[in-house]
Amino acid sequence: MTAASFFIKPGYQSRTQPEYYADIHDDGTVWQPEVYPLAATLARQHGCRYIIDIGCGRARKLSMMYPEFQIIGLDFGSNLEYCRANYPFGNWVEVDLENSDGVQFPPDVLQNAVVISSDVIEHLVNPTPLMALIRSYLLHAKVAVISTPERDLERGYQDMGPPGNPTHIREWNLAELEAMLSNAGLRPAYCGLTISNNREMQRKTSLAVVPGVSLNSLAVRDLGVFCERWLAASPEMREADNGNYLRDLAQLERMVEQTQVATQPLLAPMTPLEIGMGHIEAARYEEAFKVLTEALKTDGQNPAVVFQLGRLAAICNMNDDAKELFYQAALRAPEVVKDIVDFFQERLTRARAGLE
Repeated sequence: MTAASFFIKPGYQSRTQPEYYADIHDDGTVWQPEVYPLAATLARQHGCRYIIDIGCGRARKLSMMYPEFQIIGLDFGSNLEYCRANYPFGNWVEVDLENSDGVQFPPDVLQNAVVISSDVIEHLVNPTPLMALIRSYLLHAKVAVISTPERDLERGYQDMGPPGNPTHIREWNLAELEAMLSNAGLRPAYCGLTISNNREMQRKTSLAVVPGVSLNSLAVRDLGVFCERWLAASPEMREADNGNYLRDLAQLERMVEQTQVATQPLLAPMTPLEIGMGHIEAARYEEAFKVLTEALKTDGQNPAVVFQLGRLAAICNMNDDAKELFYQAALRAPEVVKDIVDFFQERLTRARAGLE
């Protein structure tokens, strides 16, 4: 599993182009029934006034959070047209999550916001810009709640894609999702399972709760414990326990202030290697070359930097340079050979699928 394959197992076949997802459900089924209530609970705990829903669809669940919260929905096409026509109290923003930098909001809005991206990432050919957008929001926002179908539980451990849903490009199992998010700088405080729909009541959806940089290490730990406890509890237990948790959180914050515990952001600043990898995934090859060559000047023995330069050269059809760079990376760390093999296997798979 590598960043090039979005950390999905080798040999998995992604769909090349999805159908547009028109968020229309007429049978009364509620999908991911715990995601929005959990987000609302976290927003209350942190005193947030805004809910920002990236890929809101027709916003049925989001609209129910008004007027307790000011709601902001990001989407495009008929889904967004529906929201504007039916929920005039919301703020509806058109965004292309794959071919733009998204949309930014004032820091004072983000500081009072919880972010949701519920079952969106599987619809994207390139999910890298979405993850970058969420990370940028978390520079100020308190927490992000991300969900997506758990492939192994939905389709079986032997599934090699493409997904059965024609609107999905690819699907992750829980471990793959956590690896991809962590690699993108979105290290979850909690990563587990949630109920997929209110009919079957089976936990076949992956749920990641990612803290903002403003949360100190104690608060991050507390967040993870609470999410695990909340998801395991009945609705009655959740409601009864909420007040106690709010008191515990307030007490924790006072302890931090009194003892002057140094803030330890979970989302550390991105390294030049991570920045370079992000540029490669977003096809910004000139920027990737500049960042990685500068990194090589300061850390010439780093095999990961040399390997990424080799990837870049291969992608740009500079085959002789790629061969030499991969050779140099393997000399520095023989275990890199596996990454090189995985990279070429991924390219071969994409070529057969018509992606290259």
